[in-house]
Amino acid sequence: MKKINFSVNSFFFFVSMVFIVMIGGLYFQFGEVIKETNQEINKIEINRAKSLTNKIVVHVKSKIDNNFSLLFKNKALRSEISNFLSLNITNEFKYIYVIYKDKKGAYRYLLDGSLGSDKGEFKQKFYPVLENLWKSSFSSNTPVFGFQNKVDGLWVTYLRPIKIFGVTKAMLVVDISTSEYQNLNNFLVPLYNFLKIFLFVLIAIVLVVLVQLYMFYVERKKSIADPLTLLYNRNYLKEIWKKVNLKKISVMMLDIDHFKMVNDKYGHDIGDIVLSSIAKRLMRETRLEDKIIRYGGEEFLILLKWPKSDEKVVQIANRIREAIANEKIRIDEDLSINITVSIGLNIYPCRDKTFKEAIKTADKMLYLAKNKGRNTIVHTSLNAENNLSTQKGKYKK
Repeated sequence: MKKINFSVNSFFFFVSMVFIVMIGGLYFQFGEVIKETNQEINKIEINRAKSLTNKIVVHVKSKIDNNFSLLFKNKALRSEISNFLSLNITNEFKYIYVIYKDKKGAYRYLLDGSLGSDKGEFKQKFYPVLENLWKSSFSSNTPVFGFQNKVDGLWVTYLRPIKIFGVTKAMLVVDISTSEYQNLNNFLVPLYNFLKIFLFVLIAIVLVVLVQLYMFYVERKKSIADPLTLLYNRNYLKEIWKKVNLKKISVMMLDIDHFKMVNDKYGHDIGDIVLSSIAKRLMRETRLEDKIIRYGGEEFLILLKWPKSDEKVVQIANRIREAIANEKIRIDEDLSINITVSIGLNIYPCRDKTFKEAIKTADKMLYLAKNKGRNTIVHTSLNAENNLSTQKGKYKK
């Protein structure tokens, strides 16, 4: 059942990742589309404002003949020019007015083309929303513009200096409101937000699946790993029982010699240290593709990937035996223990009908090795030739 759940979770995780990549791509693509479209709308509105303000500045200068003070002295002239500003007000160009700075630096209305209650009176104080924009325009003597996103659309404030003999006398202002911006956002932004939410939900689901996969992996690892030696346990054997290709492995059974005496003499805690130490040496002397299983109390099963020749198998087994025998296990500063192992080798498990029988054959070889005096190796090739006599550290075929 766990294997099935793992496969389903893995498939779901893969599909979710594909969707995340796709939705993420759409999300960022929509973001770029909205950004680029808004930039184009901004550019169009600025060009319109530039064209309109150029026309108005030319008209104003033609009326005052470079004598800017006339606008302060002649009420009729102010009214005439304000009416001209009113003629240019449309659904798009909402407000057109002229602002000057008094001697104290306060902003005041000079001309205003607005109608009704929105109209600013002559010398009435003006309080700009984009104050930094105004400061920038008066200090740089160049046209500037700023944006405000409001409920009814994008507002662009365009400031064009009115210069007389190169000196900025006032600021012609056009407030532009464009419904195209809002119409576009009404269509794209909800979809953009939906993609954002959908992407967030997908990521949350994938995180949940990842947590489940991790928890499953941890639980599975616990179920197939020996907690003391961190090697595979017999549960792992059940998982691979029908998958093992007997033609591609050799089976090794290894048993710690006189382990009961170690437990009886030093106690089980020391016995556990010995088992952990032996496990580490087995991992050190085998390859990544070899499988080491704690088969019983002090008995280990090693599945060696077939190393091309039976001589090589025996060499590996002998290397393991010598590595354990020649290096004492250090318990503490005052205690080190000599440990040896006996090994039974089934070099050709394919001769057996099943994996279970192949293990039994290796176990028989281990039994013979124990009877031959321990710290030795017996393998099936020797048994087949009825030559089971081995000397410690010396092996004949």
